Amino acid sequence: MENDKINPISPVHKPLFELKKSDLAFAMCAVILGIFLSIFGVFGGFALGYLLTGIFTILLFAIYFKKCSRISVFSTVCGSLSLGTNLIYVTTTNGSVRFFGVLISFLLALVCFDNLTNGISKGNRKTVGVFYSAASTLSNTAISLKSLFSNKNGDKKDIGKVIIGLVCAVPVLFVIVPLLISSDDAFRGMMNNIFQNTFSTILKAVFGIILSIFIISYGFSLKNNRISKLPKPKFKGIENVYLISFLSAIGFCYLLYLFSQLAYFFSAFKGFLPNGEITYAQYARKGFFEMCVIAVINLGLVFLSLLISKKKKGKACVGIKVLTTFISIFTLIIIATAISKMVLYIDTYGMTVLRVTTSAFMLFLSIVFISVILRIYIKKVNIIKTALITAGCVILALGTVNVNLVCARYNYESYINGRLNTIDIDAIYELGDEGIPYIIKLTSHQDITISRKAEEYLTQAYLYDYFGNLDIIPDIKVNDLKQNQNNKGFKYFSIPKKKAYDELYKFFENNPDFIKFRRVCFENMDYSD
Repeated sequence: MENDKINPISPVHKPLFELKKSDLAFAMCAVILGIFLSIFGVFGGFALGYLLTGIFTILLFAIYFKKCSRISVFSTVCGSLSLGTNLIYVTTTNGSVRFFGVLISFLLALVCFDNLTNGISKGNRKTVGVFYSAASTLSNTAISLKSLFSNKNGDKKDIGKVIIGLVCAVPVLFVIVPLLISSDDAFRGMMNNIFQNTFSTILKAVFGIILSIFIISYGFSLKNNRISKLPKPKFKGIENVYLISFLSAIGFCYLLYLFSQLAYFFSAFKGFLPNGEITYAQYARKGFFEMCVIAVINLGLVFLSLLISKKKKGKACVGIKVLTTFISIFTLIIIATAISKMVLYIDTYGMTVLRVTTSAFMLFLSIVFISVILRIYIKKVNIIKTALITAGCVILALGTVNVNLVCARYNYESYINGRLNTIDIDAIYELGDEGIPYIIKLTSHQDITISRKAEEYLTQAYLYDYFGNLDIIPDIKVNDLKQNQNNKGFKYFSIPKKKAYDELYKFFENNPDFIKFRRVCFENMDYSD
């Protein structure tokens, strides 16, 4: 009998995947996709190359899951948003928007694929479970690879034999190719063109192959429903009296705070400072700090309270509902006040990327808290889904309208029209490609201080940031600029970058001696002081 007992320490032997031709085709496409994603996406500046890899990834999984898909409105929305957010890589160069675009697009894609194969996830907990299930597919990596090379009977598959043959050919090629290169100049030239930066390309390809292994494991696991579900919690909740007492103390404190700061908060809606004791910058920034900290704390308090409270028939008690509703409404008031302060701040000091993205974050938080209030009284409301869809829409909007371009245009036009008393040229240049056209415009400004500073930044663009090796060319022509352009190739293409280069070429055609003159100025500059 003792021999019949299962040893908990012994590993669990998982069966191989029974792969068909479609599975093998998916695996081959995944390898190609992984290499493409690595070279042209991850290491390609997150521009057109990443857009194409994002589209190919979604299309690959959509085709692979076609026979087992369960299409719903929610999965369609998630897939469309995930696909749409990839467009931001050619519409904006804002690093923050691109970073969160990658994250949100990835999460939306996971939810879309899971809903296609396993049906729509109902409830907040099951939606969170989608990401848990996706992470669990990592445990099937070894089985996925083994299934590619052999079947359950242990027989080798053709794909495995092909790969083994290719691997065996590599050492021989390392001997043959150098001999061919040394024997013929034409072949040497062709190989040099193909294998420029060979070592970095190989590393990128290896990284892409590693990525493809996880893509294959995820696809096989999801299609065969070999995923782990989020386990049901055994915790039944704590006594509501503890939570009610705790939330009452927090709510009372917030109520006192709201009354004590009433004039201070709501003065922003009227457009004036409280008692004139602080500057606009201090007033607005203080509002942001309050909004961010209080909103995050309150979001955690409300979620935690609703999660750990004892429920009857899945519903929280009246006291918990009232107190969490009050905290959520209080947070919405804080957010609304902070947004009004932001408008006041922008009208006075101009627009920056941080100010716009902070406003977008405020909008995101307000929608999340509205969904939290609705969830307290309507069980069907899914906060996680609302947050994901809202985040996708916000990122798509920021990328499509191009927040960098909006800031550059707003500050330039506001200064020219007299709405702003000063213009921060440093900030405009730091906007990157979107700021270049407005730096060029400022070089012809009637204020000599502004025009000279703009020319200095334009020199920086020509000699260092946008072109290479111009300092060794005695008489620069437009073709020299194009040949020495940095970040050439389709993978680096973006609409703002193309426009920036077009404006730089156009300015040089109208001012052919600009680079030479500015270079001489730099060379003759005395740094002894």
